[in-house]
Amino acid sequence: MKKIRPGIRILLSLAGTIFGLFFFTVPVSALPYINSSYYCLVDGKSGQVIASHQADIMRPVASTTKMMTAILTVEYASPDEIAVVSQHAGRTPQYSIGLRAGQEISVSELLKVALIRSANDASVVLAEHVAGDEQFFAHLMGKKAFAIGAVNTHFRNASGLPSNDHYSTAYDLALIGRYLLNNDYLKSIVATRQTTFQHPGYQKPMIIRNTNLLLTTYSGADGIKTGTTNAAGKCLVASATRNNRQLIAVSLKSGDRRRDCASLLEYGFTNSRLTKVVDKSLPFKQLYVAYGRHPSIEVYPAEDIYLWKTESTPDIQKRVKVDYVVKAPIYPGQKLGNLTVYVDQNPIMSTDLLSRCQVDQEQTSLFRFMQNLKLRKKD
Repeated sequence: MKKIRPGIRILLSLAGTIFGLFFFTVPVSALPYINSSYYCLVDGKSGQVIASHQADIMRPVASTTKMMTAILTVEYASPDEIAVVSQHAGRTPQYSIGLRAGQEISVSELLKVALIRSANDASVVLAEHVAGDEQFFAHLMGKKAFAIGAVNTHFRNASGLPSNDHYSTAYDLALIGRYLLNNDYLKSIVATRQTTFQHPGYQKPMIIRNTNLLLTTYSGADGIKTGTTNAAGKCLVASATRNNRQLIAVSLKSGDRRRDCASLLEYGFTNSRLTKVVDKSLPFKQLYVAYGRHPSIEVYPAEDIYLWKTESTPDIQKRVKVDYVVKAPIYPGQKLGNLTVYVDQNPIMSTDLLSRCQVDQEQTSLFRFMQNLKLRKKD
């Protein structure tokens, strides 16, 4: 048997190592395959985008609309108020829970069946109870969406049934879902897997199960809302909480919305790391000082800013508002500007830019002359 030369043995060993790395190493931080072409993953606390694709494309969003219906309802009505089913609400097409004109039902029961079972007729009853008219209620929904930052959203009804000019985006739905979760009452409803519904037409309560199957299949899942129509496809706004951290995932027009959101949530929990992107101990900008004893001054962020980062974190930008020429005198702690961090073109956090030292005004000949005049007048 021929001996292998030492140099060749090293090359073979190196080739084997490269072969093994190439074929058997899986990058754990790679974004998983997502069936949907319109998705978004955001941090629940900050609203920061962690991963997204075409998240600002306006699309029909089906019953995910009911998140905003519920938000407006709890802000304008009490759960114990009694609503009356109108003829318009009673004729609402599928999916309906079978409410009939003239029936009376509490707002709390309507919210349950609208969010958990996605009943369209219950949503219309809520809209009419709050605003007197579903179209006016939809107008209020749009105003509220804009107020919380969902600027690419427009509603035509309270249920999400197909309608012209009724749309939202994956990112906007994440914002709306995040806002809903700030309300403890709604938060508890969307996390409910199964409960009872007291239908006004039946003596015994009905058992209703949540259309969001992620609640029973993903550890930590606690919301939020499904949606399905032919135009919108299968949609899901999902949330999950682990170790006191909440993430929100959105998948629109998906062939497998449950798996999409589970993959996004798992990716966020496993691969994102809180990283300092602005350090308050380091100077951020140097500004020119006019009429000062020193020609320039450094400004520092008022606080540290952290972001969740992965290998696929969207574009991060730091934008400042500052006068690059400031006038003396300047004092320690004086605000000289503002810094805002953007992720995927969306503002996430802001902080002031402050001076840390004092720059006195330069004593020119004119300044000294005026000071001497003041002293002579006092004498």
